[in-house]
Amino acid sequence: MLKIEGLSKTYDNGVKALNNVNLNIPKGMFGLLGPNGAGKSSLMRTISTLQQADEGKIDFAGVDVLNDPQALRQRLGYLPQDFGVYPRISAYELLDHMAILKGLHNAAQRKEAVEGLLAHTNLYQHRKNAVSGFSGGMRQRFGIAQALLGDPDLLIVDEPTAGLDPEERNRFHNLLVSLGEEKVIILSTHIVEDVSELCPNMAVLASGQIILEGNPILLTDKLQGQIWRKTVSQQEVQEIEAAMPVISKRLFAGKTIIHVMAEDAPSGFEKAPANLEDVYFSTLHKHRSAA
Repeated sequence: MLKIEGLSKTYDNGVKALNNVNLNIPKGMFGLLGPNGAGKSSLMRTISTLQQADEGKIDFAGVDVLNDPQALRQRLGYLPQDFGVYPRISAYELLDHMAILKGLHNAAQRKEAVEGLLAHTNLYQHRKNAVSGFSGGMRQRFGIAQALLGDPDLLIVDEPTAGLDPEERNRFHNLLVSLGEEKVIILSTHIVEDVSELCPNMAVLASGQIILEGNPILLTDKLQGQIWRKTVSQQEVQEIEAAMPVISKRLFAGKTIIHVMAEDAPSGFEKAPANLEDVYFSTLHKHRSAA
């Protein structure tokens, strides 16, 4: 289990990226949802020992992460939001080089590990091609391959499906699911569907604070019977937003569909089945209204 207590971080420019974050993250997939600028990447970088916190504690299976970062690095796999690669170097050569840096010095064992990870991420047939020429989805799969070097106990993936087409996104989801329940896997994203499809546990981060935590199914069940929808024109959207709290709006076939949360049906609205997107947007709406 990963345990985070009272974690805070303020940058030199005065931005408070993390504000007293507390989380208990069990084994398996854990989704960290939040809008851009919420502090997700700051939290991931702090957990992965790439930056120091100002206050707080992080414990991973008995390892004091902030005071003994090297002990965590030996058990950590990290796929950052953006990562660079060397030009003209093949996937096999680059992963082999990373394996050496990770401490896999035995040539036979390293060869087995590199070939196994390339096969597991469906990249073995592309092993002789330069990673710099890979598609976005292939690069993300390569990123997971390097993150899995050394069979880490803690895996952090930061915005892994941003920019992927639907086919590559599904392939990447299947890869994450195949990693099983024996690792702590943190999926940091602003894409609600990623968490809905993959994670039995989740939290919402906004303004550097955890504002919601729980099981996606249970959190969604609490909203059943309180979500109402209506298809409207753009002018009606403005009128409705002035009269009641609109938690989300989206376009479908050129029309705007809005969702509101209320105990009883507003005039002209129909009941809608609640989903995790409603949970997410209603939580952010309450947080912003209280700010």
